Amino acid sequence: MNSNPQSEKNRIFPPEILEYTADYHFHRHHTRSGLVYQVMILMTIIAFIGLFVIAVDVSVKSTGIIRATDDRNAIKALVSGRLDSVFVSENQRVRKGQTLLKIESGILREQNQLVKAQKDDYLNQIKDLNILLHLSRTNNWSKKPGLSSGLYKQDFALFWQKIGDAKNTLVTVEKDFARSKKLWDVRAISEAEYDRAVLLHSTATNRIKTIMEEEEARWESALTQLRMKVRELESQDQQYLREKDFYEVKAPISGTIQQLKGLQPGSIVAANELLAEISPDEAMLAEMYVLPKDIGLIRTGTQARLQVDAYNYNQWGLVTGEVISISNDVYTNGKEPPFFKVRCKLDQNALTLKNGYVGKLKKGMTLQARFLVTERTLFQLLYDKADDWLNPNLIATTDTPPLN
Repeated sequence: MNSNPQSEKNRIFPPEILEYTADYHFHRHHTRSGLVYQVMILMTIIAFIGLFVIAVDVSVKSTGIIRATDDRNAIKALVSGRLDSVFVSENQRVRKGQTLLKIESGILREQNQLVKAQKDDYLNQIKDLNILLHLSRTNNWSKKPGLSSGLYKQDFALFWQKIGDAKNTLVTVEKDFARSKKLWDVRAISEAEYDRAVLLHSTATNRIKTIMEEEEARWESALTQLRMKVRELESQDQQYLREKDFYEVKAPISGTIQQLKGLQPGSIVAANELLAEISPDEAMLAEMYVLPKDIGLIRTGTQARLQVDAYNYNQWGLVTGEVISISNDVYTNGKEPPFFKVRCKLDQNALTLKNGYVGKLKKGMTLQARFLVTERTLFQLLYDKADDWLNPNLIATTDTPPLN
């Protein structure tokens, strides 16, 4: 049985009604398209929940520099004079107490030698006076004392001459007194003449004792004065030792010589003149300069991540640290906005590449710091940002206004 071609053609749906058929509908809305839709809905829900769950670190940015714990120590001359020796050079490492420069001290040395010679002479005089006073108090003049100073050798000679003259006078007076007594016994002389002879004898007898007492008193007075002079000279000697140190410029701390002036032996230096500086060898720290609008979020113990400008952080990484001090007052220099100084302890003194190459941190390197102050959820961050955009009461400022 033959089919009619015209009837077969009439069985095909015309294009105008094809899109309204069930076949077309199921083909258009396949289950795979529904799965994508469901996944997208699920991801949207998860993202929305994540806004309230996911927290990120909030940091405060600032710039700073790596420096030593203490400031550079200025080296100054304490006295004026001519340089005798220079023992250091620029960038040389020195130890605490090491001699850096020496100033000529010839005049001071000559003065001290004169003081020592005078002190030795006074000590010899004191020794002689002690000998003479001992002999005078014990009245033991049986032998000539051994004196060392020329002054008291001569003084003892004069004293002994006075004693000799007094003894000779006493011998003569005793003879006259003996004759006068005999004459008085027979009443050959008057009473007045006898009294005069008694007086002369008494005076001559006491003369030796008087001379000894006068000399002993004079020696004691001289001994007291000499001891005072010796103490003064000892004080001058101690002063010389102190001043001698002034002529030797020594390193007060260990470190590296910086900004050394062009000093050579023979150069003239003035008192209080700056000769050089010493950069201390103490542990390094990072000193950051934080604006007043950010300082309230930072406290002691706050963690910091430091990006050293000399090393690309993508290859070298970051230096970690911790805030150890915050200045109590604001600093101003007239050109920059006011800032607070925040010091951070460094957890390491070097950065390392993956191949093992080590880059050491050095004083003076600049860096960028991020202080991790808190954690905020994504929703809180979006809210803060929207509030900054929409709240008309907020004034956006990039710099802190200068203080009056």
